[in-house]
Amino acid sequence: MKDKDKRKAHLKGELAGLHKEIIKRQHAEEKLLAERQRLFSVLDGLPAQVYLIAPDHSFRFSNRFFQERFGKPGDDPCYKVFHNRTEPCEQCSTFTAGKIEIQQGEWTYPDGYTYEVYDYPFIDVDGTELLLSFGLDVTECKKVELELSRSEEKFSKAFRSNPDWMTISNLREGRYIEINDAALSAIGYQRDEVIGHTVQELGIWAFPEERDLLLEQIQEHGNVRNLETTFRMKAGEIRNFLISAEIIDIGGEPYLLGVSKDITRQRIIEERLRESEAELRTIFENANGIIYTLSTEGKFIFVSRGWTENLGHDVREVKDQFFGSFIHTDDIPICKDFLERVIATGEPLKGVEYRVKHLDGTWRWHTSSGAPVKDEAGSSLYYVGLAVDITERKKAEEEIKYLSFHDKLTGLYNRAYFEEALKRIDTPRQLPISLIMGDVNGLKLINDVLGHQEGDTVLKTVAEILRKSCRQEDIVARWGGDEFIILLPGCDLDIASRISDRIKNACKHINDLPIETSLSVGLASKNNITHDIKVIIKEAEDKMYRNKLLETRSTRSSFLTSLEKTLWTRSHETQAHCQRMQEMAQNIAQAIDLHDSELDNVKLLAVLHDIGKIAIPNTILDKPEKLSLAEWESIKKHPEIGYRIALSSPEMAPIAEAILHHHERWDGTGYPLGLKGEEIPLICRIIAIVDTYDVMLNGRPYQKAVSRAEAWMEIKRCAGSQFDPDLVRKAIELFAEE
Repeated sequence: MKDKDKRKAHLKGELAGLHKEIIKRQHAEEKLLAERQRLFSVLDGLPAQVYLIAPDHSFRFSNRFFQERFGKPGDDPCYKVFHNRTEPCEQCSTFTAGKIEIQQGEWTYPDGYTYEVYDYPFIDVDGTELLLSFGLDVTECKKVELELSRSEEKFSKAFRSNPDWMTISNLREGRYIEINDAALSAIGYQRDEVIGHTVQELGIWAFPEERDLLLEQIQEHGNVRNLETTFRMKAGEIRNFLISAEIIDIGGEPYLLGVSKDITRQRIIEERLRESEAELRTIFENANGIIYTLSTEGKFIFVSRGWTENLGHDVREVKDQFFGSFIHTDDIPICKDFLERVIATGEPLKGVEYRVKHLDGTWRWHTSSGAPVKDEAGSSLYYVGLAVDITERKKAEEEIKYLSFHDKLTGLYNRAYFEEALKRIDTPRQLPISLIMGDVNGLKLINDVLGHQEGDTVLKTVAEILRKSCRQEDIVARWGGDEFIILLPGCDLDIASRISDRIKNACKHINDLPIETSLSVGLASKNNITHDIKVIIKEAEDKMYRNKLLETRSTRSSFLTSLEKTLWTRSHETQAHCQRMQEMAQNIAQAIDLHDSELDNVKLLAVLHDIGKIAIPNTILDKPEKLSLAEWESIKKHPEIGYRIALSSPEMAPIAEAILHHHERWDGTGYPLGLKGEEIPLICRIIAIVDTYDVMLNGRPYQKAVSRAEAWMEIKRCAGSQFDPDLVRKAIELFAEE
């Protein structure tokens, strides 16, 4: 029994050891799998194609870069994915035979991409020997190599075949290493006489100091462009050249690439022409316009550079062209007639005006004078002319003509034109003749509050409405200031009334300005030729003023309501905010025994103290960030704007001064006038406290709301600096304990 127990114990020990070995192996396998997973994660993020191929040509792994180019391989073998083959290629067969070796190669796939491929043997966790391949995309590199090779070939061909001299010499010693055929032919040397020799040995530079100058410029700028110099030929002849040179790198050494153009013949011709050109140059350079010659068929033989300066065209493009190619279609007949008369009469003529097309497509006015050039027999050979640009003169004439009949701001006819037209139209044939007069309401307030630019916009808008509302034969004019007049020939009172109603409806909302504007209209008709048209105008004017009086009364009745709505729309003032301010301000005013008339003013000021903000852009009023200096200056203008608005209304006039000063501070650091202490109106000091308190309590886009206690603590802290200290104490007594 003891032996049996020993065997059991031994067996038990072996089983326990085996179990530990299995657990240990499992842990090793799990660690190996984890390492494999980390490796694949790294491979997946590499910027190169990475894949594992099994001996059966299937993919065990492919990273994202690979899949973006070839797609997910799925069950397809590698020769199908890479080459769209149905059978393994030579490389695949070698791999199948178990000959995996570290190797490097270059592959171009059917899609045109070229990769530099590195293959390595890889043993997978199951013991399978796989092929691990890394592929770097070298497509662009190959393209660059090919382009570089082509560029070198092109340079070589260009160097050899260039008709100008081309040489390459060592920068330090000046020894030639290459020279093209054109240079050899010109200087008279053989190639072996030049290659390997220095400039000094050959004596090609006629004046060595010119080469020194070339080298100085090369060292300073790295190149030389069109340096004029002289070379000595083998036979001793000295010729003129323009040389350009550039430093190039060959095998890490600096060399000088030179291109020289022979200008000897050009210089000889220039010298011969210099004397004859001197006289003509004085004429051509000082001619005020374009000098040209035309054949008897009307084609340009010669055109001076004035053509380019005046009309932009290259004179080479003008030569041999028919003159009508550049002339306005409407002006060609008069120009042809002018040319024919000059050639036919043989006498000089001047003063023909026409339009010529500029290169940019615009038309320029010119005036021409000219004379024929005759042969010995007296026949005209060609025509010589001088053309002068008169575009600005024409524009000035047109502008003067336009302004003499039109209002500059609105583009409508002016009063002078209207009165002349009235004389022409006031005839029996045009009866009945109706007149409509209009006056823009509220224009002065817009000019005073928002500026004359906005007022001008209103006038231009009204002018456009009048123009569109009338018939083509009607005459619409600006009568003066904010008044307009319309003359309607052949139009009875009924039709004129319909036109008037159409105008008034269109003008109900002239623009989107915060201050309402409208048009007061009066109309009258002349039905009998014996009636004086001036009396008809006076009748229309009187009706317009009566209409304006009614409009003013109607507008005034809703002015305050309109301003309140506009203020609540354009600023952060709300009806609730104003009501709270009114209540608090009234309580304070009553507590200090303010007069009843002042109680009404303080209530009105609570609502309209910030009325000037209707003229401040919403981009500034709604800005949550800190205002810029310019934006803050714009905000500080609203008390003055509000002051001007208040003065325009009898209902608001009593609080105009208070609106102007509601941002003054007790210590004198406020705006706009920096009033101090009791210089500030009492109702302004009350409003300053209640406005600040309500804003702190309810917040703004630029300020978070705080508690009542925090608000009163801040107001108390600012007593004596921002606020009247006595009023602060009174306000705290009234409201702080609520």
